[in-house]
Amino acid sequence: MTPEVIGVALIAGLAGGAVAALVMGSIQAWMARGRGGHVAYARHIGPPPTVTRRAGGSSGMGPFDRFNESGKRVLALAQDEALRQDHNYIGTEHLLAALLRDDTVAARALASCGIELTKVRTAIEFTIGRGDQKISPSEITLSPRTKKVIDLAIDESRRMGQSYVGAEHILLGVIREGEGIASGVIESLGVGLPTLRMKVIQLLGASGFQAPSTGTGTEPPLPHAQGTGPFNRFTDRAKRVLALAQDEAIRMGHTYVGPEHLLLGLARLADLAQADPSMKRIWDTLGLTLEQIRSELGKVIPPSEQPTPATAITLSPETKGLLKFVHESAGDNPVVPEHLLLAIVRDEQSFGAQLLTRLGVTPERVRAVVGH
Repeated sequence: MTPEVIGVALIAGLAGGAVAALVMGSIQAWMARGRGGHVAYARHIGPPPTVTRRAGGSSGMGPFDRFNESGKRVLALAQDEALRQDHNYIGTEHLLAALLRDDTVAARALASCGIELTKVRTAIEFTIGRGDQKISPSEITLSPRTKKVIDLAIDESRRMGQSYVGAEHILLGVIREGEGIASGVIESLGVGLPTLRMKVIQLLGASGFQAPSTGTGTEPPLPHAQGTGPFNRFTDRAKRVLALAQDEAIRMGHTYVGPEHLLLGLARLADLAQADPSMKRIWDTLGLTLEQIRSELGKVIPPSEQPTPATAITLSPETKGLLKFVHESAGDNPVVPEHLLLAIVRDEQSFGAQLLTRLGVTPERVRAVVGH
């Protein structure tokens, strides 16, 4: 079950009205269940039920009647992105890719920060992997994080005093959710979530809308894609390390992702504006910084003058073996960044372990700090 070479699906065409109807039907079914219950989301996706007007009651508007055409289209395109990857759920990462496929305020905000569709699709396939069989629209569900994003998008619209939910509100919802794969991809491309949020608000400001306030919340876990791909048990934290490692390889002009790039990805997880608390504690205890590791690696493998295209990146044989070891040794437990760090120093003669040794950090010390 070794990871395969990274590839990006460049399939032409946009989602049509039929797909939009399927997606909206699934979301209506979910919303109809309310927020307090614990009933599992229905797997069948179909057209929304006919709404009848009750005598003396409300007008019968469903919660997604607030979505304008751009908002509904994002959901349809997100389903299309999931189908491209053979995933049986719509995650925040699919929403992010979908947001880049239309000319909206959200798409312009992302593009102005250097976030491109090709880069996002490559990062998704690299961090999640493809499903192991073709998926039909009727099998696709919404991930808990996507449901949270939709709730937040509706809240963003209300806070701004707007009568509709559009693509820009969905992007603001993705940013506010803050812990999904989409957020990890955004940060791996060198864009801070607060920066992107401000860009969206700036672009909306020309129309005189009031800026929404920031919210917080507790997020449910992301469900796995169907199948037994090599990254299915990787947590969001571990997948973010992989995305950051890929970005480091691209920045250095390398055509592969090696253990040294994974090491940089782990260091970046501790160095972000919203640093991962566990990894920050580890790196602070070891007395290492991201710049120290980058500098030392540059002495051994100098960076190229030109960054490598994302589509040209592969996993080195050593990294494939490392990830396979992590996947198998974790058993039924989720894979976390600490597992990746321990795997890097497992072989004291490996390049990653030697790189740390050059900086005065032995494998024994790493294991002691991590707690193994």
